[in-house]
Amino acid sequence: MGCGMEHGPGYGCHEHGGFGGGKKTHHTCPTCGMPHGAKAEFGATEADLGSCKLVKKAVKKLLMEKTKAKIDARWGDKLDAVAQELVDMAEEKMKLKKEMWKHKKEMKERMHEILAEEMEEED
Repeated sequence: MGCGMEHGPGYGCHEHGGFGGGKKTHHTCPTCGMPHGAKAEFGATEADLGSCKLVKKAVKKLLMEKTKAKIDARWGDKLDAVAQELVDMAEEKMKLKKEMWKHKKEMKERMHEILAEEMEEED
């Protein structure tokens, strides 16, 4: 996570000014409070950063579940009707494809029969 500014070698973040070896340590994680990109300087371990990612994933999953529940409560009936239409359309499409492949197979067989008859006539 950078600050969006390009830093040359040997320069710190634009918000802190000065030389910092290019480390942008002013961005902290809202979940764990640890500055990202500076784990060695601030004593953060890989496990700390991993648990931070785990918490972010859990929060995101919970938010998705709550959002799905709200959407279902508000538009559930309409979404059910749309889903049924999509399923019906998919079934119709599969049926049409099956018929098309069957017709294509019959056409190929007839073409082979015609060509076989012509080859027999030539002999």
